[in-house]
Amino acid sequence: MAEQAKKKKRSKLKLAGILFAAFVALLVLAGIVVDVFFVRLDHLAMFLAAPDLPERRAGELRVHFVDVGQGDCTIFEFPDGKTMLVDAGDASVASRTAVIGYAHALGVDAFDVLLLTHPDSDHAGGMADVVECYGADEIWMPYCLNTSVNSAYSSFMEEASASGAPMLVSQTYRHLLSEDADHFYYAMLLGPLSPDVEGSEYIAPNAASAGEESFNDSSAILYVEYAGRRVLLTGDASTRVENRLVEDFELTEGAAFACRAQAAWGSVDLEPDLDGLEFLKAGHHGSSGSTGRALAELCRPQALFVSAGADNPYTHPSMPSAERVLAASPNAQIWRTDEVGSIILTIRADGSWTVSPAA
Repeated sequence: MAEQAKKKKRSKLKLAGILFAAFVALLVLAGIVVDVFFVRLDHLAMFLAAPDLPERRAGELRVHFVDVGQGDCTIFEFPDGKTMLVDAGDASVASRTAVIGYAHALGVDAFDVLLLTHPDSDHAGGMADVVECYGADEIWMPYCLNTSVNSAYSSFMEEASASGAPMLVSQTYRHLLSEDADHFYYAMLLGPLSPDVEGSEYIAPNAASAGEESFNDSSAILYVEYAGRRVLLTGDASTRVENRLVEDFELTEGAAFACRAQAAWGSVDLEPDLDGLEFLKAGHHGSSGSTGRALAELCRPQALFVSAGADNPYTHPSMPSAERVLAASPNAQIWRTDEVGSIILTIRADGSWTVSPAA
């Protein structure tokens, strides 16, 4: 009897082992099917890491300064539901997860515009994932002929090309307009100038061959206006580019950047105004070589946003850049992702606004 009981127990254990192995095999097979036919498993993990974010209310424009560590990622949610992503952090798992998870939390199906300000890996690192997961109606890209300048930029260019989305070189006057006139907004590039403009100091021909400094100074400069409130992002541009921007604006009283645009509901004059604008994103993660005195004194922002990693080796943000802003605008709020994580700027239809940590 005892021997029979032992045999029966061994049979049960063997059957349990077979069933367990079959269960594991089914899980592996299911994972392969999901990974091949639906969504990559690493992307699925990123979706599951989505933060809990409040919903955008009607008539609001929201700007999300996403905490990607020592990198850059900003997401715009416009009043008509359009979305724009500016840069996507570096290629680390933590940074890519933050970008994909954040976009998923916002309920993005596809971005209307993806803007890569310049090819540096701390801006381009997650762009390939964004293109693969979400795609875009348009991709605004740097003027960089060398697609193998770094692995992040190479991966982005490969995915962007495969996506079939129009790939447009970033240049002054390129813009995105609101779907209707009731909640009018526009997003427009103030730089770089077209690479076709002879002698342009905003962009070096094929910046990839000229080194990191040229990368930074070829950064796309984005201006957004809604409900009388204005936001300026300068990428990693140095004070050299900022000073030229300020000079062109002041010498022409803004006319250098004004243009006529055609929306579905009619034509409109776009007249960017940098004088006393409300919101400025510190250039180059708040480094001492950006957000210079000329730009600070022209903009005099009410809030300055800094994207930097906690305890980063570059000591970003630097004290001089913040001091220049505070000297020009003593009551300016300074919001840093290395201190509070992701940050949400909300601008309402009546022009009122709030800034708060995302979580």
